[in-house]
Amino acid sequence: MINHTLAFRFRPDVPAETAESVLDELRSFPKRYPAMRDFSLGRNISTRDTTYTHAFSVRFDTETDLRAYLESESHERFVRERWRPVVEAQTIVSYETGARAGRPRGPYGLEYARVEVPDMARTIEFLQYHVGLQLEHRTDEYAYLRADLEHHSIELISAPDRATGHTSAVGYSVEDAEVLADLRKRVAGAGHEILELQDRQKDLCDDGFAVRDPNGLIVELFTGFLEYAEPPLTELRPVDLVHPFIATARYEESLEFYTEVLGFLPSDEIVGSTTFLRCEDRYHHSLALQNNKEHYVAHLCFAMKSFDHVMRARARALYKGEPIASDLVNHSASTSIAFYMHDPAHGPRYELCDRHRVFTPEEHETHRPRRMPPDPRNIDVWRPAADDWGRF
Repeated sequence: MINHTLAFRFRPDVPAETAESVLDELRSFPKRYPAMRDFSLGRNISTRDTTYTHAFSVRFDTETDLRAYLESESHERFVRERWRPVVEAQTIVSYETGARAGRPRGPYGLEYARVEVPDMARTIEFLQYHVGLQLEHRTDEYAYLRADLEHHSIELISAPDRATGHTSAVGYSVEDAEVLADLRKRVAGAGHEILELQDRQKDLCDDGFAVRDPNGLIVELFTGFLEYAEPPLTELRPVDLVHPFIATARYEESLEFYTEVLGFLPSDEIVGSTTFLRCEDRYHHSLALQNNKEHYVAHLCFAMKSFDHVMRARARALYKGEPIASDLVNHSASTSIAFYMHDPAHGPRYELCDRHRVFTPEEHETHRPRRMPPDPRNIDVWRPAADDWGRF
């Protein structure tokens, strides 16, 4: 981790509005340079040394990221055209820390779900036609289907003895070996058993391990997940697997596991009902926990290319008579429009949405979760009233 700090003072003759304009542009840097972490900017309040009037500090994961920022055309233009004409003096310090600074890092993002199904051929057909996934590999025991570049988004397990589908595991990628090692240490330190990845998964990543959450759901964490050189040629397909929605009778215990042990960050909370948690990929939520009387994975969310593609998939479901468990909804928190299909034979509901809110790097570090009342409109802004829970 590289800490980069700049102390400076404006020329005495610079108008206040000009100085504030430059400061405003500095505040926009985290949006312009996504590699920035933990950006902060402020006026010098020291009573011991007033050499400089302002300072800003930022972190980068690597020195390469810092150099890319400093040597970028947009940064050099800012320094040349906006900075040098108004700044009288400055001091810059960059130094490397021995460990990743700041808060403990969580997983990067959801890669796949493992679903045990009674009729694998039928579920493959459903996922290909209605979700838009591409079948990459199949045996009598398992099958891999993918949405975009990642090796797979869904792993199906043949389970003919089951009456309905069952989600048994979810897999999250991790940024690098350092974060993975820290996650392993935190999991073990919290008293959870470290599990080996299955042999097939070991062949698809650099390193990793697994752990059971308080509900028994296996969470696999790994680095270096394999990717293809290009996405599937299928036009009507998802671009990403965004999140699982997990119902649990052990709500508080599960919330503590995912936030305190694994490092997920809370984005929003519907009080007493649901908490939305995000990963380092900055999606509004890469996992949601619902307070329930029983445990199950309620749905898996896929982001499609556009709202038009959501509607085309919806038309396919209507045409084939697939059960639409929840028709078009406009999610308040994630600002996505979606519909849900559900045939229990294929496991959870499958949500297809048009997009999903992504936090800026600065929002990711500073966002305070909203505490929202358990009003249906806090789930779907198109709901007509606050007292219509009984209809569903």
